[in-house]
Amino acid sequence: MGLPSLMYVIIGIAVPVIAEIEMDFTKYPESVTAPVGDKVTFECAVRVPGEKLTWRWRPDDDLEWKDWNNVDGINDKDSVSTRLVVQVTENTPTALYQCMAWYGSISVVSIPARLTIAKVDLSKNTQERRVLTAPLYNTIVLHCKEPRSEPPARLSWWKETSKGLRKQLETPYGVLVINNATVEDSGTYGCVATNDISDQTIDLPERTYLKVQHEGHAGIRFMETEDYVGTIDKDGVLTMPVLPDNSLRLWCGAVGTPQPRVTWSKGTDTNLPGKTNSLVVENFTGEHEGVYSCSANGIRRSWKVIALQPPHWEGSAGSVNASEGSSAHISCGVPHGQPAPVVHWIFNAELIKTGKGIKATDSDLYIDHVEKRHAGIVQCFACNALGCAYDAAMLTVVPVQISDQDYSAETPKIHIPSQSPKRHNKKNPRKHKAVLIPPSRPNVTRLSDESVMVSWSHDNHGLQIQFFKVQYREVTNSSNIQWHTENYEIPTHIHSFQIDGLMPDKYYKFRIAAVYSNQDNKLGRSSGKFFLQRGGFQSPRAPVLDKATSLSPHSIQLNWTWSAHGGVEAEGFYVYYRAVSSAGAYEKVTVGGHERSMVMAHLAADTAYELKIQAYTAQAPSDFSAILMAKTQRALNAASTSTEAPPKEEESAPGTLVTAGGAAGAAALLLILAVTFLLCRRAKRPHADKEKGAGPEGGANNGYLPAKVPITITANPMHGEGGDSGVEMSFLHNNNCGNTASTDDTLPHSRKNGPARQYV
Repeated sequence: MGLPSLMYVIIGIAVPVIAEIEMDFTKYPESVTAPVGDKVTFECAVRVPGEKLTWRWRPDDDLEWKDWNNVDGINDKDSVSTRLVVQVTENTPTALYQCMAWYGSISVVSIPARLTIAKVDLSKNTQERRVLTAPLYNTIVLHCKEPRSEPPARLSWWKETSKGLRKQLETPYGVLVINNATVEDSGTYGCVATNDISDQTIDLPERTYLKVQHEGHAGIRFMETEDYVGTIDKDGVLTMPVLPDNSLRLWCGAVGTPQPRVTWSKGTDTNLPGKTNSLVVENFTGEHEGVYSCSANGIRRSWKVIALQPPHWEGSAGSVNASEGSSAHISCGVPHGQPAPVVHWIFNAELIKTGKGIKATDSDLYIDHVEKRHAGIVQCFACNALGCAYDAAMLTVVPVQISDQDYSAETPKIHIPSQSPKRHNKKNPRKHKAVLIPPSRPNVTRLSDESVMVSWSHDNHGLQIQFFKVQYREVTNSSNIQWHTENYEIPTHIHSFQIDGLMPDKYYKFRIAAVYSNQDNKLGRSSGKFFLQRGGFQSPRAPVLDKATSLSPHSIQLNWTWSAHGGVEAEGFYVYYRAVSSAGAYEKVTVGGHERSMVMAHLAADTAYELKIQAYTAQAPSDFSAILMAKTQRALNAASTSTEAPPKEEESAPGTLVTAGGAAGAAALLLILAVTFLLCRRAKRPHADKEKGAGPEGGANNGYLPAKVPITITANPMHGEGGDSGVEMSFLHNNNCGNTASTDDTLPHSRKNGPARQYV
């Protein structure tokens, strides 16, 4: 099952499921029958603009959906609708045409339309000559062998006159009925097939030689063999298929001397209101199906009559959440149709190949070992000669959190100074080697029309991280829009961040930067394209926050309950917390969908916090739970307040006064020496101080000294994708509060003599 890979995905979408996330088609290509020389236009439209809309086709020559051929269509600028124009020629085959909508690496395909060439096909008709005899004064019924034709051909009969001419006969249903036959009705008969779309009229090769004669008391018999009055199925049963919205018409065709009395029955019902030689059931439906029989003086002929129906699904598919490495079961309901439809399982426009842990039936798909590449939209199509119907499900794969150390060429190149800003250990440099392990590729989920939640992981190995930064940019039109950097410095224990102010119905990419203790930085891999779709999603139920318990001066445990109750299954939970005394934004923590408790760490001691939680899916979060408050415990080493009274002051003895005086003199002497030493050092460096005060890092720093080594992100992981060639950041550190500071101008700085750069 060749499925494109996604980190944490989607996949939830008959169309009922697709309607939940609005990745549905508002217009499908419609099947059409056209004559040679015509131009056929197929149209297709989606509700949500796709990244691209494409077309494909394949000959309708077998039941397997494989070997599709791509073909260029005409797309509108809004990326919502597309059309395909096909010129019908003599060599144009009957084929299926299908449009595809792509959303990043995910795709959905439409119901296919069948293009049929309007013509009459005589490949199954033979130059048969049949000779029939009939007794006088009977009702004679004759059928043509209907040729292949799309649409079904209109049949008419003719009789050859004595002069060799053809006399057209009145046969409104393509069946020749001669009432009270006489000798004059004897002769040569034939049929003509007319295709009303192509205006093609063809003389069928079969000929019937009828002889009406006196037979005395001949036995009762049927005039025609079964292959003329119906279709023989593979089990040898005479069947009569009826198209939707059509009527059933049966003719018995029994003759004898005297003319036999005909009765009709359906199963055990022998009171059908049929005429002597014909039975008509108007507006035939599935309720009328059964075995119909005509009986005549001891002989019987039976038809198994079926109502042809286009496919449809009973029940609907539901979204499935599966953890990486576990099993998954997707059910699309039960397919119905007549003839019985063939079911095709499709993933991202490709036929799913069964075997090697993947099993498919007409109703269910089983995956023994789920991988990230299995995340996406799974579609199940049921097709027969009358058309197709499909349902779809979103398979979401929750990945196992692993160390993200192995990066491909997408990992951005980072500017590193020629020397480390600070040598940690000269004797054993390997001991403190700066191994910069970047954050993982972020997972992105929708919060609202204008906001998303970005989450990532880090295994806490390598050089210590000081904080994270989040970057994003719009990539709807593959433009060269630069990356935008959020100002907030995210603490190292926080791996989730909410981004607001986005535009709905746009594509975005996100990435995480880590800033390390040596003031260097490194970017993680950028996310795949994320489409921020505008509203209309079904949200999961809100969780119930049951209890918040203080465990220590720096941790609080949360317990909650949640159940889908037949609604949308939650993929995880967002936990929000902040100090009660703070009016700032909430910190966020993301936990998996199977969790029902967690310990909040890294909290301040003896501080009251307010906490709330919400469930989420890839498309929408739930409402918030009620807010609970909990206070961390007081720190164990906190200064305790003494309740003892101070001792009474006693008179000082003369010896005590002498000792105190000596100590004061010694302290004064040390103070004089220290001041003298500092004045001497200051006198030696007046010029250096003057130069430093005149530079851009000297006077106008508003009491703040920037670091000598900027934190620069120069490479763009989108560079290979046509993005901007470099984006830089400067994270401020060494927040000195003094108005003056001494810096060492001899520290290496790779940007010192380079062109001026703008840091964002």
